[in-house]
Amino acid sequence: MGSEDRGCCDKCAKMFIMVINIIIILIGGAILAAGLYWQLNETGFYKEIFNHDIFNIPIVSIVVGALLLLVGICGFFGACCEVMFLLKVYMGFLILIMLVEIILAVGCVAMKSEVEEYATNKTYEFIGYYGDEAKDEADIIKKTVDAIQENFECCGVTGPDDWPNYNAAYKSETAPERTVPDSCCKDPDSAGCGSAKTISANENIYKIGCKVSMINFVENNLLYVGIVSGVIVILQMSILILTSYVMTLFTEELDYEKNMI
Repeated sequence: MGSEDRGCCDKCAKMFIMVINIIIILIGGAILAAGLYWQLNETGFYKEIFNHDIFNIPIVSIVVGALLLLVGICGFFGACCEVMFLLKVYMGFLILIMLVEIILAVGCVAMKSEVEEYATNKTYEFIGYYGDEAKDEADIIKKTVDAIQENFECCGVTGPDDWPNYNAAYKSETAPERTVPDSCCKDPDSAGCGSAKTISANENIYKIGCKVSMINFVENNLLYVGIVSGVIVILQMSILILTSYVMTLFTEELDYEKNMI
């Protein structure tokens, strides 16, 4: 039986693997590009906060993106050119990725409090450095903190009182004209934003802390994360089964051609 004698299901299985791996290549390229952008960008999408030895978002994105690119290339050319070696490497990568996903899931649960504590302490540290031109990367710290407060509509770590408590420049006795940065304000362009009004009386200041705001954001999106994770697991199992089937098909065809010689 030659490749021209394959049934519709056999051809569809091969085509499915090729299409899936084109998507994997595109996703891997996008993640790799995003990781490189985050690493080279000034604020690096909060990479200063998550610049942890274990949890470093830009580096993890670069590694994951490069790995997905490699996996996609092996799978696509393995199926397209019917190269058994590439398909075996592809199968190995798929199994390895599933094992890594399990380890990461367990690690995220086990290290949740450690990562949360690290991010909290790092943010307090940045609040203390905010606006201090004597510190290294002062502009990056300012932009990072401002981006977090503006995007998550929050102020400080636990609330706006963190600013006068952790940064001398915002204490009333040293800077009576300021209480919080403009990024804490609902409308930064309005008159009196972050001014001498007491924090509790200033209705233009976000009262929720960024820690709670970010946790709420994650919890509000857990359903979507669960759905996406479930779809990914089902897709990975389907790819493994189909790849195994295609490899068996190619092997049988090779054996058949050898016996015909």
